[in-house]
Amino acid sequence: MKIAIWWEQVLWGGVDTHLLTLLRNWPSKTDSFYIFYNPSNQGMSRISREIISMDRVICVELKNDPYGSMKWVSDELLRVVRFFTLPLRFYLMKNRYTALLKSYGRFDVLLADNGGYPGAWGALASILSGRSAGIGVRILLIHHGAAFRRPFRQTLENLIDHFIQSWVTDLVTVSYATRDTLINRRGFDIERRPIRVIYNGVDVDSSDSDAKANFNIRDYYDISSDEFIVGMLGRLERHKGQEDLILALEKIGKITQKKIVLVFVGGGSSDEKHRLERLTRATSVEDNVKFSGYIPDTSSSIIKQFDILAMLTKDFEGFGLTIAESMIVETPVIATNVGAVSEFVDQKICHIIRPESPEDIAESVMDILNNKDKTHKMTILAKNSIKKFNGESMSRNFFELIRNSEGNNI
Repeated sequence: MKIAIWWEQVLWGGVDTHLLTLLRNWPSKTDSFYIFYNPSNQGMSRISREIISMDRVICVELKNDPYGSMKWVSDELLRVVRFFTLPLRFYLMKNRYTALLKSYGRFDVLLADNGGYPGAWGALASILSGRSAGIGVRILLIHHGAAFRRPFRQTLENLIDHFIQSWVTDLVTVSYATRDTLINRRGFDIERRPIRVIYNGVDVDSSDSDAKANFNIRDYYDISSDEFIVGMLGRLERHKGQEDLILALEKIGKITQKKIVLVFVGGGSSDEKHRLERLTRATSVEDNVKFSGYIPDTSSSIIKQFDILAMLTKDFEGFGLTIAESMIVETPVIATNVGAVSEFVDQKICHIIRPESPEDIAESVMDILNNKDKTHKMTILAKNSIKKFNGESMSRNFFELIRNSEGNNI
């Protein structure tokens, strides 16, 4: 099969990890992949070295959106222009992408790999382009929760939602939690177009978990072996819950507090970083908090250096790949009970807590540090449990979905 993957995003994250795992474990070694990606895609920058080394994968860089070159326009005005010109831009993207797809010959499958929904409008336009280009199997994959329709554009978004369900042959989400947001927030009709759930997969036996880290956190920050690293992996965003971990550290006794170092790995806006830095000073824990920024290393090699991984999203989590990756390398996890988290972990293998609860975080940290035997047993159970969510199974499920799709003419 000849498979086109349409992938537009700006920041790195779980989508690029998912794509890399999908390609690594694809069951047919004769299939070829063409990845169409935008130039500012940080996720592609993160995984490009391994992607390029795959002999059956060809990467095609898209041209910039015309509005992206309007440097003379302020960010605020540019957002307004893009908001109100969506119908025209969608039409132009559809025509441009149809021509681009046709220029690479006949494809059997188009996979639009989208973050949230509607997410990247280019990914949605590619579905219609694939239909116009005669691609039989057209899959829309959604990783995160669907957003509510925006004011002043509800009619247009309602129409696109309606037609998307006709333009695709298959809808896929990475969890039932994500699936529910499409139904409850966007009114997707599962009788008209069923939504298939294919859970994320992780490379259980990948050499990533044994690879030597390019960036040694303890050496870089001079953290002694007697100190405990509690880490978070992800962008600095308010809904991610970094502030809750800082507030939790304040609630831990001073003697233990001195032995704990919080390490936040990931980029984000300078405003949010400055806000969190002010919070560390207000709570007098600034000496115990490190902001490393983005580290060009595998997630597994970073997480393996943590003594505890915290995933503290406040509202919704489409799956929680960092949790799964922590389970593989036997790093204890504290996670908020949001979105899809409870679909693959429970209290036997993970400390599941309420969102926005520094008290629960502090209690869980102390429990992990004071009960090493219990914690070790939990991490062993966690590693055995996550093996059900392996990359081979995930890729096989996508392969079988294509094989059984109503649009399959192969």
